[in-house]
Amino acid sequence: MVCVYFLFLNIFTSAYASEKVVILTFDDDWKGQYLYVKPILEKYNFKGTFFVTCNCLTYHNSTVCNNSAEPGSVMTWEDINSLQKAGHDIESHGMSHIDLTNVPQNVLDYEIGQSKQCLLDHNINSTVFANAFSTGWDNSTIINTVAKYYDLARNGYALLTYLKCNEWENNSNQTDCRTYFDNGTLTYANRYSIRTGDHNYLDRTYRNNSAKILEGFIEDVNSQADYNDDKEINAVPIVVYHNFADVKHNFSSIDPDWINSTTDINLFDREMKYLYDNDFKLLTMDDLGYNKTSNQIYIKNYKE
Repeated sequence: MVCVYFLFLNIFTSAYASEKVVILTFDDDWKGQYLYVKPILEKYNFKGTFFVTCNCLTYHNSTVCNNSAEPGSVMTWEDINSLQKAGHDIESHGMSHIDLTNVPQNVLDYEIGQSKQCLLDHNINSTVFANAFSTGWDNSTIINTVAKYYDLARNGYALLTYLKCNEWENNSNQTDCRTYFDNGTLTYANRYSIRTGDHNYLDRTYRNNSAKILEGFIEDVNSQADYNDDKEINAVPIVVYHNFADVKHNFSSIDPDWINSTTDINLFDREMKYLYDNDFKLLTMDDLGYNKTSNQIYIKNYKE
């Protein structure tokens, strides 16, 4: 059975284009990201993007933080500094983890603008914002506020981000990534609504079935094949992770909210090994830029 499964993986891999990229992002400041993710990434010489919720590193307030809010379960500023020194990308996830779609302008400016200043105070120049819960991509007030402080934003869910924003035929007829159409309406996809795929969807769907989760992960990261070749990258899978643990439990006895946001660390190692063995190029969110002339997202210094 094992041989058949790995034969399937080899056939699966060979069907995809030789030019493969992926961005891995990590949200909500879970301590496991520092304890488990950092060593695994560095084992394969990979870099990730860690989105920091400034107040949640300091105050551990369970009402506004998307983690357990217990000091031992949340990264510290020392951890963040260590990640940055190791070459990982640190970006902003707000001051707290709240839905921005129903708050006044002064709260928007605080959550979005002050989080940039907070990171600057810790010698981190964040140029990318990630909206909590991936909401607000279709809200012009939120988009305009993000645009005052950041170059790009990660927001909304999809398997792929299209760098030319021209592959959303079921949702939009746009041909580039401009933020507004000529009539003043907000576009479906733009540099402030860079989509991401949620790994916890696989965790929730397959629970402790690592083989099925790995199979889904492989399918997701290879979904770029129809858009990329060795001359041009047009689509990038961006994967977001949250909590990490050594998941060897009876699920009936565990808080479902905890398990629904948790990825098994041994599975994560297998996923990273798959990327390494199959020559994926790991990018960070900081590797993405925006060309104001062509109105397209691009990969900085690609292939240099």
